[in-house]
Amino acid sequence: MSSPRGIISRLTPSGAGAVAVVRVQGPMSLFDDAPSLFLAANGRPVADQQINRVCYGEWGTETPESIVLCRTNPEETEIQCHGGQAAVARIMDDLETRGCVVSDAVSTRRDTESLIEAECREAVIHATTLRTADVLLQQQEVLPQAVGKLAGLSPDRAKRQVEEWLVWAEFGVHLTEPWRVVLCGRPNVGKSSLINALVGFSRSIVFDQPGTTRDVVAVETALDGWPIEFSDTAGIRADADDLESVGIERARQRLADADLRIVLIDVSQQPTDDDRELLAVWGEGIVVAHKCDLDDAWRNSMPQAAMAVSSVTGAGVEELAEEIVRRLVPCVPPSMTPMPVTRRQTRALLSVRDTIDGGVETNEVERRISAVVEG
Repeated sequence: MSSPRGIISRLTPSGAGAVAVVRVQGPMSLFDDAPSLFLAANGRPVADQQINRVCYGEWGTETPESIVLCRTNPEETEIQCHGGQAAVARIMDDLETRGCVVSDAVSTRRDTESLIEAECREAVIHATTLRTADVLLQQQEVLPQAVGKLAGLSPDRAKRQVEEWLVWAEFGVHLTEPWRVVLCGRPNVGKSSLINALVGFSRSIVFDQPGTTRDVVAVETALDGWPIEFSDTAGIRADADDLESVGIERARQRLADADLRIVLIDVSQQPTDDDRELLAVWGEGIVVAHKCDLDDAWRNSMPQAAMAVSSVTGAGVEELAEEIVRRLVPCVPPSMTPMPVTRRQTRALLSVRDTIDGGVETNEVERRISAVVEG
């Protein structure tokens, strides 16, 4: 039996995920032999692609599929494709026809890989949208290189560089952790119905009795390519029974921890003290004048910035989704901007900045920089 031309292994486990990564160990001619398996956007064959440089292109000539390819050394390549089983199976089957064999093992951190490189690669694996995966693929390339150059900068320049990256720290973490949006309001203002309208299916419980939602119900979705978790909380009212009070307390805690709060008022009902208290405490978030398809009982009491929405007719739902994205992601970093993508990286970069601020010796700063890379 002849020796295999290459070895294929899937680096990402099966399951949910926007991106799957396949590693190919073998000569670059695997891809470039006629007919070519990969057509790069820059027009160059795989053998001529720069090592450790992300390359976009299409896999296959019949029904081509967009993928990302990166040569990690002269005889090793990573292919990043859609996370579904069909996309991975197609790529691996095509490579098997070129004489490759499949390794059953799912790889983890490689011996030659630093901690920061492994974290960036792991972040790509856990991306849940193509938009976040695209940003994380950039970080896989630029962040380790940028951190590696810090030690060669003057303390002032290194501090400025770190501070520029830390501006995007929360954004970077949310590429793999969804932004948390919590809806609040008194019972029966339609929180569950509104989440259903935003997400597009009935995940929350909708029932025409006060106090139906006694705990926090969460559902994840994506708006404009950004991962978001909506939480449907217990209706908040002063005269709740003991069981409801537990849910209300959990709702208040979830509100305190949220990235964005949405306060719902039922425009078909006269305003109550519970409504006024919620607006006073959480009114800096988005205020939704819900059930706007019904007669308005609030009139002059309506907050000026309230958004009119109806989950029944769909009026205002799209505008609300756009406002949610605007509040959570007011701006997007320029392409290839380095940023921390894990909380460990953020803590380590904060330590570098604080060490420089403390005026300590250069070797201590370099040790802190090394900790960003290696942990």
